[in-house]
Amino acid sequence: MIGDLTAPPSKKASPGPSAGPVAAGHGDSTGSPRSGRGRAVVTETGMIRTPDQRVRVFVSSSLQELAPERRAVRDAVTRLRLVPVMFELGARSHPPRPVYRAYVAQSQVFVGIYWQSYGRVTPGEQISALEDEYRLSAGLPRLIYVKAPALQPEPRLAEMLTRIKDEGGVSYRRFADAAELQGLVENDLAVLLSERFELTSRDGVPEQAALAGVLPVPATPLVGRGQDVTAVADLVLKDGVRLVTLTGPGGIGKTRLAIQAASSLCAGFGDGVRFADLAAVGAAELVPAAVATALGLSTSGGRVITDLEAYLRGRRLLLVLDNFEHVIGAAPLLAGLLRAAPGLVALVTSRAVLRLDGEHEFPVPALSLPEPGAQPNVATLQQYGSVCLFVERAGAAAPGFELSDDNAAAVAEICRRLDGLPLAIELAAAKVRLLPPQALLTRLSDRMSLLTGGPRDLPERQQTLRNTLDWSFGLLSPGEQELLARLGVFADSFGLPAVEVVSGDSEDPTAAGPAQAGQVLPTLESLVDNSLVRTETRRGQARFRLLETIREYALERLRDGGNWAGAHDRHAAYFLALAQPAGDELQDPGQLAWLNRLDTEHDNLAAAMSWCLEQDQLEPALHVMWVTWRFWWMHGHFAELARFGEAILAKSQRLPSHQRALALSATGLMLVVDGDKGRAQQLLEQSLPLFRQAGNKLDVAMVLGNLGHLLALRGRYAEASQLLEDSRALLRDIRDSDYPRNQRLLELMVASEVPNFLGQVRLGQGDHDSAAGLFTEGLTAARRLSDRPSILISLYDLALSAQARGDLTGAIGHLTEGLSLAVEAGDQSSAAYYLEALAEVASRADNPRRAVRLLAAAAALLEANGSGWLHAYVPRAPHDDDQLAALHSRIGDAAFQQAWAGGRSLAGTRAVTYALHDEPADPIPRTARTPLRALVSRLARTSRRRQSSATVAPVHQAQTNPRLRVRSSRNRERRKK
Repeated sequence: MIGDLTAPPSKKASPGPSAGPVAAGHGDSTGSPRSGRGRAVVTETGMIRTPDQRVRVFVSSSLQELAPERRAVRDAVTRLRLVPVMFELGARSHPPRPVYRAYVAQSQVFVGIYWQSYGRVTPGEQISALEDEYRLSAGLPRLIYVKAPALQPEPRLAEMLTRIKDEGGVSYRRFADAAELQGLVENDLAVLLSERFELTSRDGVPEQAALAGVLPVPATPLVGRGQDVTAVADLVLKDGVRLVTLTGPGGIGKTRLAIQAASSLCAGFGDGVRFADLAAVGAAELVPAAVATALGLSTSGGRVITDLEAYLRGRRLLLVLDNFEHVIGAAPLLAGLLRAAPGLVALVTSRAVLRLDGEHEFPVPALSLPEPGAQPNVATLQQYGSVCLFVERAGAAAPGFELSDDNAAAVAEICRRLDGLPLAIELAAAKVRLLPPQALLTRLSDRMSLLTGGPRDLPERQQTLRNTLDWSFGLLSPGEQELLARLGVFADSFGLPAVEVVSGDSEDPTAAGPAQAGQVLPTLESLVDNSLVRTETRRGQARFRLLETIREYALERLRDGGNWAGAHDRHAAYFLALAQPAGDELQDPGQLAWLNRLDTEHDNLAAAMSWCLEQDQLEPALHVMWVTWRFWWMHGHFAELARFGEAILAKSQRLPSHQRALALSATGLMLVVDGDKGRAQQLLEQSLPLFRQAGNKLDVAMVLGNLGHLLALRGRYAEASQLLEDSRALLRDIRDSDYPRNQRLLELMVASEVPNFLGQVRLGQGDHDSAAGLFTEGLTAARRLSDRPSILISLYDLALSAQARGDLTGAIGHLTEGLSLAVEAGDQSSAAYYLEALAEVASRADNPRRAVRLLAAAAALLEANGSGWLHAYVPRAPHDDDQLAALHSRIGDAAFQQAWAGGRSLAGTRAVTYALHDEPADPIPRTARTPLRALVSRLARTSRRRQSSATVAPVHQAQTNPRLRVRSSRNRERRKK
């Protein structure tokens, strides 16, 4: 369908005195993505019109480049006895802008012709006259014709045409020359006139005022909603669908989406589209009168519902009801109208679902957002609706503003921080006239105070972000308001058991209070229905979440309500208890489930730790730090845990000496991984006398082992060996001690890591057999412990030992087992180090292409996930520029580049699959191709002979040579800040 034709409303400016072509159209104009196929209905006004008052067709295009085409369109219009409205046909003593605006206002059809020119933007304006004409035509049927080919279209014209196509709601066609265009226009206008003609009601009573209930015409284009407009329109037109409710929090863009979708649907409803804004309706019982007004009915209060049903019963009409949430009690009225009028379809916007039979909810999503951590690229960012909206509105507020390499990262982060909420983004973009995006970003911590000053023609509730949320909050019951405020304490998604605890009031902060599951669930469900809480599924479990903007508002309400400390105490107690591993969760297979649980709750656990430290509750924070360190290590959060440890140390003078020793050693171990080995050694040395004073040999053995490791990293092998042997002696002394289970596990962990540290020293000294024996001892203890970090260290060390002894087959076995364990635990950084080690095996097995691919895949994993922890505890396999240069020389530049690109493309599980199996088909030709494992077996003896006279590179070369280091996690954290 092309669109709806609308007769001239009586309140429009009077037409020109001539029945000939009316002057209008000229400069290059482009449309916004806003369309609109026509006004609601064509009605009988009761006026007897003179013969000259025929349908007027406004013709918009550039004058010079499309002069022949303009004449062709004029001829097509006049052949149909219609009136062409063209700028050059008028001779008025007025400036161009008011002339073409007046002409558009008096037209009933819009024809836009475009080729390459966007037109001149006059001083003081932000768009050309061509685009202005298109925007002014909103609500008219639009016929768009684009000349092809266009060899050099101006960028702004290309952008406009893209928006028009994305939004839909217009007739969009291409033509090659003036003759073809004339035929297209003549045919399309004839179809348009046939589809839409003046209708009278079936009982012979004229329809009411034409302007009553017409769709409003927004002053700005709709950005980033093309797919949503199509989805809503498709849902409305779906067989059997009579009621569609657009839901979402305030500021998500429900009204704009409804208007846009409705304007594209006019042609599908014989009696048009009507719009009723219910925002100003004070009570549910007043809704019938508001709907009657939107339909143009004159009726009395006692008969309004009867008259509505009688009016709608025989009509095919789309009724848009905006802002239904505060008159939700009128939902039964809407249900009654739908029952009485089978041709009626309702499109409703509401912050809460109506809960009517046959209702189809369409949750309006936030605008698309760039992925966190993605490299900001101007071209890439322009694909996201949130960024496009910010740029468009910022350009309106500050002419000349453009997305650039300098501000792209700040704009992307602003959009993410504002959750993709259109209202929040528009309010932020308007501040660009005062603050550049980089400065604006630093002030978003207080977004409620910052995001104010919306357009004066918007409702007051939409002029500030706080007003919008106040409106939603005021619609809640007291119980719902209280729960929403408490939900602000959650730093990320949360489950129902956590809600039950946080909402309680008992003295036990880990127990659900009087609001048990049966009472909390309905209240939480109501908050979901009111679009203030979102639902999701993670690891098969139902989860709930607040948008960050709503969370900040909820925290304000919580602080004002006086229950700030209580809610945070209950939140912290719940998550600290949840982090405590059960008896079988420190060992496989339970360890993996425990790690996954902590990964799901990471942000809430970190928030709980922060709250404890703010409240000087050091002992529970220290306890959780010790029992959960494996998670922070294996999931790349060790820098965060190190910061918690430093915060504990800053206040640790008030702790008992043994607990202070635990704080010192725990923080030191985190700093080993984080790269600050000097500070780590200092803290471990400070903890040693405190542990000795307490008489705890196991803790002393643990500290001595790690101090020995740090000395070995500096090449001080003799001192390192002494400390490590002292640690082993202490372990022998306590071997039969009757420790509680958690201490027994610590003993096994130390009994695994100390032989590995000592074995690394022996390996670096060239004593391969001694090293292999120590690594085997470490692996035996690690397997008894069933602890993944310990097993990963031991397997990696054993693989290096096997390589040093020429046993490449054995090395592959250790490395593939470790790689599988790392991936299963979600430890992507450790998986990358295993890929590097497998690359070294492939290189020694005369498979340099595979080696290059594996190194490339490892580099991609480390870039995406950070340096991880494993590199701090094992000697890293060759991976540096010298290694790559050697491989490059072996296979040549073309093959190297192809193999490197192929490895970089092996993201995630594909890289692991590639590493764990024989090499798949390779586009790089190679003679005498041999599967890797068979090749390794054949070359094992040769490899042993080649390695017999050589020693492995010093065990700690990777840690001491700056060229071999992966970027540290500390640098990653700094960049995030």
